[in-house]
Amino acid sequence: MRFHSIRNRIVTAVPQLTLIKSALFALSLMFTTFSHAQWQDPLETPALSTDRAHESLLLDITRIASRLVAVGAHGHIVYSDDSGKSWRQARTPSSVTLTAVYFPSATMGWAVGHDGLILHSSDAGETWVKQFDGYLANRAIVKGARANKELAIADLDKAKNSGDLTSIDNAEMHLENATYALEDAQYDKKSGSTKPFLDVWFYDAKIGYAVGAYGMAFHTRDGGKSWIDWSSHLENSDRLHINGLTMVGPRSLMLVGEQGLILRSDDMGANWRALPSPYEGSYFGIMAKADNVLVFGLRGNLYHSVDGGIQWEKVYTNSEQTLMAGVAKTDKTSVLVGNGGSVILLNRRSEDPKSIILPGRTTSASVAQAPDGSIVIVGEAGVERIDVNGAVINESITMAEGDF
Repeated sequence: MRFHSIRNRIVTAVPQLTLIKSALFALSLMFTTFSHAQWQDPLETPALSTDRAHESLLLDITRIASRLVAVGAHGHIVYSDDSGKSWRQARTPSSVTLTAVYFPSATMGWAVGHDGLILHSSDAGETWVKQFDGYLANRAIVKGARANKELAIADLDKAKNSGDLTSIDNAEMHLENATYALEDAQYDKKSGSTKPFLDVWFYDAKIGYAVGAYGMAFHTRDGGKSWIDWSSHLENSDRLHINGLTMVGPRSLMLVGEQGLILRSDDMGANWRALPSPYEGSYFGIMAKADNVLVFGLRGNLYHSVDGGIQWEKVYTNSEQTLMAGVAKTDKTSVLVGNGGSVILLNRRSEDPKSIILPGRTTSASVAQAPDGSIVIVGEAGVERIDVNGAVINESITMAEGDF
């Protein structure tokens, strides 16, 4: 039986490196500044142009064709067309921290971040427009929570008419949870646009998902013109943070989050079910090619499945540093990065990983392979490049002059 609302759980619980992929959430708050003495809503304030955007806190990076695109603090989005040696700053309409970016094609992309923000680009990341924010998200969540409570009331009436005690108990619990969910949604609406999205994924230029803190999940089928609250489709009644989402088969998706959360859908996200987890701590990332899946997170925990998450085998990384992100290279090996400058190099069979600590680097948030084969890492210290063996490439990384 559930005795306390989700809101009470959130207030009293000690966070576990969750809100934006580890302690980077706190770091981003430290970095947040405003250009004017009078406060302006960062959702409505364009990102400022700076020649140091590539050196600020960056939380995700992706590659589209020969271009790299990275997102991070202050609404910064930067892109490089020379394997990360020089960068240009994109035009963005908001200055809130961005946490994830994804391109399903060479031109169409989406970025998500704090305050329920969703941005869209149709020119390979050079300019961006706002599609969605936390105010719209809160209204949608309240509407969905109210509808779920009405359904729960109807289910309880049916159970009472049936006289089945087990059905009545289940219906009462369902109504209790639905009532708490509505209370929490109404509280969030009064609090403003506070919850961050933590990951975004698109199947094509139309179908996509954005997921985040406190079980937040939204779905679009029209390229982001409209976003639908999808959280009720997930088996996540405690509204655990969702940190990563990817495709694991022709119509199958998998997501991971805090407290060992692993969910799988085999109908393109219409319905989700929980999978048994080999670890009770938080996962911050997932990588997959068909049923060959890697999940990773706190204290260097890394697990490998070859059957789509039915069975898991622990991969010993020789490191207790939290793993935040990974990339599968073109040679079918993988690179994972995380706290403390840790870099894990995996061979094709995920055996005998090589663990490296990058000197002078504290936290790495994401990684991509550049067109020239080098590895580009982003995090607290901005952009860094390493070679295939994990050695730092000691070439200066610059911000190219542009017409921002």
